[in-house]
Amino acid sequence: MIENIKKDWTNYFQIYVLILIFFGIFFLYSKHDVGNDSSLSDWLINYEGGFVRRGLIGEIITNFSTILSINLRDSILIFQIIFFLSYYFLIMFFCKKLILNRLLILAIFSPILILYPVAEIEVLGRKELIIFTIFLSYLFFDIKNLKIQYIYKLILFPISILTWEPVFLFFPFILLIDLFVFKIQKFDKKLLYIALSYFVSIFFVILIYLNPFSQENYSVMSDFLKNQFGEKCYMSCHFVGNQSTNSFSELFQNFLNKFKFTYALRYLIIIVVGFFPLCLLFVYSSINVKNQILIISKSKNLFFPFLLAFLPSTVLYLVMYDWARVVHISYTFSLLTFLYLLKENFIQLSNQKIQTNYFSKMPKKFFIIVFFLFAFGWNPKVVMVDDVASKPIYATPYKFYKYFIKGKF
Repeated sequence: MIENIKKDWTNYFQIYVLILIFFGIFFLYSKHDVGNDSSLSDWLINYEGGFVRRGLIGEIITNFSTILSINLRDSILIFQIIFFLSYYFLIMFFCKKLILNRLLILAIFSPILILYPVAEIEVLGRKELIIFTIFLSYLFFDIKNLKIQYIYKLILFPISILTWEPVFLFFPFILLIDLFVFKIQKFDKKLLYIALSYFVSIFFVILIYLNPFSQENYSVMSDFLKNQFGEKCYMSCHFVGNQSTNSFSELFQNFLNKFKFTYALRYLIIIVVGFFPLCLLFVYSSINVKNQILIISKSKNLFFPFLLAFLPSTVLYLVMYDWARVVHISYTFSLLTFLYLLKENFIQLSNQKIQTNYFSKMPKKFFIIVFFLFAFGWNPKVVMVDDVASKPIYATPYKFYKYFIKGKF
């Protein structure tokens, strides 16, 4: 498959992304009037009852609807489509000029990347679209440019915190990029300046957790949505007003009440299988000689640095039920960070290890079978209690057919 023919692979990937865009837009439009899941309710959270976590985008959308006299769900759909298209087109162009090998192909077509939200409609349109768009757009610019640093570190990254505050646990990936871009070789003033550049984001994280949303605040916001737009504050929107579930101890206790060892085992397998090609790329990569980066230089490959960046986000498995989203977000940050470092020549792949790898030595026809089974034969569901879904290559078009013909998913 696509052995060394970059043009063919680029065309296949572009077609793949465009197909996902088609299904994604159709599913977003189809469910925006009738949907009652968190992919809609999350966007209803606003500041009408006072400052609240994840309320910025909802505040913008409610004002947008009011000023332009647009139905609130239509406004949410507009914003979802804008960010959905932005992210998918950005990732299509971001991967366009990669020097390819079979492991990279498997990593980019992993079902826990861009296929996942389209295959699992309940996740489609969640706010990570905004976070991915901000992060990926950052990678298109000259990161050393001071203006770019100001725009992203002081404005756009804090906006991502106000959109979905757990994203702060994925900031180590951005810090990892900073270490390479600014060639941080020791603990000095340069590293201190980089750390201080995250001050605004840290401030908002602290502000969010020191100012919980009271029941009175929630009632004001809920009444506003009902009276102004005829919308109920449900699921994610309701969650921010439930004071008893805002503390880590309460969330962790709720997690323990539902946790089973089989859930952890299932998701361990999902992570190992889904991340496997990317992890091999970590192992087969090394830092370019000219870029001795802090403690990273002591590592023989990139596996350990990426593991350190990955670990903070594992806290989310103790307080969230939608584990597959955490896997999806973790993988997206991991892959995009790796691809950026590779494209900018901060790291290099060992050609010898790549060429002698089992996937590279595999007969072409057999690799095609492995590719389709890996990329389109499975995907994680949504919450930790769910089993693994099978055959998204069939299930996704069937959902389209089912709704188009019968009017329901």
